Amino acid sequence: MGANPGITVTAPTPGTYRFKGSTTTGAGSWDDLTGVVHVDAGTYTMDATDWPLGNNSWLMGIQAHISHDDGSEGANAFGPRDYGPKTLKAGTLQCNIFVNTTGEVDKTFTPRLYKID
Repeated sequence: MGANPGITVTAPTPGTYRFKGSTTTGAGSWDDLTGVVHVDAGTYTMDATDWPLGNNSWLMGIQAHISHDDGSEGANAFGPRDYGPKTLKAGTLQCNIFVNTTGEVDKTFTPRLYKID
């Protein structure tokens, strides 16, 4: 799927990502791992079966931004320390996996978005 300063990303199964390698600089966001989905208005939460470094880490996780269908100003919807639950207007949600850690990395990550109501 791609590599960024020394870290290779593979998809062992659909929706699951494995990050492996070594880096001396933060890899930043993986543009190739951007997911875009239209959401109806409702309450959502973001979760993962295996947060690589916990669900409040800015070293590895997801950041999601929503662009509202009604044209109102978009906003960050999900990110470390704030994965939900959250009430969203209808719109397009763009999710990016990020890696800001250095050193050896061997982590598997399976993020999921759930509609609660």
